[in-house]
Amino acid sequence: MNFSHYPVLKALLPYIFGVIFGFFLPINNLNLLFCIFWLFFCGIIAIVFRHKKSFFLHQTATIVILFSFFFAGYLSVSFHFHKNIDGLNLEKITQKQTWIAEIIELPLEREKSYKIIAKLYAINDTSYWITNKVVLYFQKDSVIKDYRVGDKLIIHTKLSFIKPPKNPYQFNYEKLMKRKGIYLTGYVGKQYVKKIEGIQTYSVKMYASYLQRFLSEKLVASGLSGGEFSVAAAILLGNDDTLEPELRTSYASAGVSHILCVSGMHVGIIFMILNFLLLPLGNSAKSNFIRNLLLLVSIWVYANITGLAPSVSRAAAMFTFVLVGKFLNRQSNIFHSLFASLFILLIINPLLLFEVGFQLSYLAVFGIVIFQKMIAQWFHPKTKIGNYIWNLASVSIAAQLTTFPIAVYYFGQFPNYFLLANLFIIPISFVTTVTGVATLVFSFNTFLSNCLGYLLSFEVKIMNEGIQFIEKFPGAVIANISIHFIQVILLYIIVLTFCIFKKNRWKKLVFSLLITFNIFLSIDIINNIKNEHHIEVVNYDIPKCSAIQFCYKKNAIFFSDSIYNEQDKRYQYSVKKHDIKKHIKNRFITCNEDFENDFLCKKGDYILFCDTIYFLRKNKNKPNDIKLIIYNHNFPN
Repeated sequence: MNFSHYPVLKALLPYIFGVIFGFFLPINNLNLLFCIFWLFFCGIIAIVFRHKKSFFLHQTATIVILFSFFFAGYLSVSFHFHKNIDGLNLEKITQKQTWIAEIIELPLEREKSYKIIAKLYAINDTSYWITNKVVLYFQKDSVIKDYRVGDKLIIHTKLSFIKPPKNPYQFNYEKLMKRKGIYLTGYVGKQYVKKIEGIQTYSVKMYASYLQRFLSEKLVASGLSGGEFSVAAAILLGNDDTLEPELRTSYASAGVSHILCVSGMHVGIIFMILNFLLLPLGNSAKSNFIRNLLLLVSIWVYANITGLAPSVSRAAAMFTFVLVGKFLNRQSNIFHSLFASLFILLIINPLLLFEVGFQLSYLAVFGIVIFQKMIAQWFHPKTKIGNYIWNLASVSIAAQLTTFPIAVYYFGQFPNYFLLANLFIIPISFVTTVTGVATLVFSFNTFLSNCLGYLLSFEVKIMNEGIQFIEKFPGAVIANISIHFIQVILLYIIVLTFCIFKKNRWKKLVFSLLITFNIFLSIDIINNIKNEHHIEVVNYDIPKCSAIQFCYKKNAIFFSDSIYNEQDKRYQYSVKKHDIKKHIKNRFITCNEDFENDFLCKKGDYILFCDTIYFLRKNKNKPNDIKLIIYNHNFPN
């Protein structure tokens, strides 16, 4: 593949670099002024020298254009990520008061509450809006679960800023919400919420949410329930709210969690089904125009119903370019479609670049189009079935090549049986999707709907049991992997080296791989050396729990009043990431237990660790509140 044949890259690459710089380097007034000045200067240059064709001016214009797209990407982040929240009236939002809330996302059920995303404005000042989205949590037994997108509620609550994580390496929920333009949160009790009847905001998102809920109810009416309904709703409609954590873990451990979200494959199936149903329109120019227009509208309607997940947006955008090419009677190119769809989606929302699903979706497609043909040539089966299985395997291997570095970085595990799992799941998920679409299409007929629903339930059950069976294989997952981001880049360099060097350049290929691999190992050795000298005391902030960790090299003593093993959910959420990063092995001890080993001694409430004495100060009124302080001789008894 020659990248010089794709002019959109001249705009896309500097734009992406600009987005990355804008994300990690907050925009201040000076930066903003400089960016605006540069864009204005570029416009003047383009107007003055638009008819000049000399080499020097051509190169100058190219540089000007590259920097223009760089600053365009840099500026675009400021309108999404670094929004100015200083204009918010802190006196209004930090005091408990009455608001009108407009629901903009369907209520999501949590363990102890319902979560919605809403926009607010003060009830006593209709001109004062909180234009940023707000996260609201409602009491579990409230009727919020029956409300829809566009509904307006009267609520009484106190808002506060979403707080950053208090524990090392803990999941940063504040940063995740900030990327979505959400800074504020609040809790609403059952007695402080009332729906405003007869007033509703109508939007595409509202109708899409109605359709998603309506179709979910049709799946239930056709006889699906439990895990079968959860997986079918996730695959067909992008509704994974009811998916059990254990089932989600099984799919992740087998390396096929991509099946649980609507992806390009599902959009492709919908495209093929609709295209087949529209064949009676004929092949005239007018018929082709109507068919392509209906396909385009249907794809984006389906994408909206499924919640416009990154993978769906990517697939819908790519099919859009294919259909537009048909409108213009031009042959589409897969790389043109990929680059153009990526560019347009990032212009609409540049922060998609930092969404894990978005990254994995595009990396998987790039892997397939770049490496699949090369991998398919490694082996030539002599039978049609063997050829089908090998083509399916080559697609899975190609996608895994470009996604495993970033997947290991984010999730810290690698599924060893991903190839076996994909060979099993892809064919059956194709059949399941077709059956699911048929079930929804014939939902008006009770008999057909029940028959198809029974078949769909059976197919999903086989799929679930097959994945759970593969998950139980010995060594199914390499877990607790921790790699540096630089190592991720080096892994991609190794992958791309195979693509860049041709067969007659084996010496350069081997030399490049050796250098890259040595750097990768050097970083790992340096991290191991750091961990060998790692001494740290961590007083974890966990609700209704006390947890203190004394880390010495790669071992740690974990004192807690209620966390006794690594299977505890609180440990998994607040502590595990830190231990993986530091390669720590814990020994769990209760706070009231005396303990002694070669680097720590605990007697009563006193702990001697690395020549320092610590004191456990307990709150008599709050048994779970234990503070760790450094003891000195002036400490009161």
